[in-house]
Amino acid sequence: MGRRARRRGEADGQRPRTRLLRPGEQPGAVLRGPPITLTCECGEKRELPYGERWECENCGRVWDTTRIPREQYDAIRKLSMRFRALPVAFGGLVAAVAIFFTLTDNIFSVFFLLPVALTTWFVLLRPIHRRRYREAVKSLPRWELGAE
Repeated sequence: MGRRARRRGEADGQRPRTRLLRPGEQPGAVLRGPPITLTCECGEKRELPYGERWECENCGRVWDTTRIPREQYDAIRKLSMRFRALPVAFGGLVAAVAIFFTLTDNIFSVFFLLPVALTTWFVLLRPIHRRRYREAVKSLPRWELGAE
């Protein structure tokens, strides 16, 4: 599909193509770090990347995320990157083995490999990975920012 066809699709009211993101995830959040959730006393809630200021539309209070220590936020970002690496590495390993089987004309093994890999991930590795991630997140600092 060329550029013109994509533009025509958007003009015809079709949904534009977007990258796959996790629910609630902003583009670039993986490298920049997770968003910071701020809740104003008036009840307004906003997710901001580190380093941004926000003025509440309802009450006019100003919130500044740079008041969070940079070292602590970097620790959260590194933890997030570290725990995203295992699924990517496992997927890369499975893809490499599948390509190897395909190049050696052993296609039947690919059909055996994929269900075994998916079962291994979802039944064995993913629960352990999630449990370790939750334990690591519990030890991270929490901040109570006040409005300026």
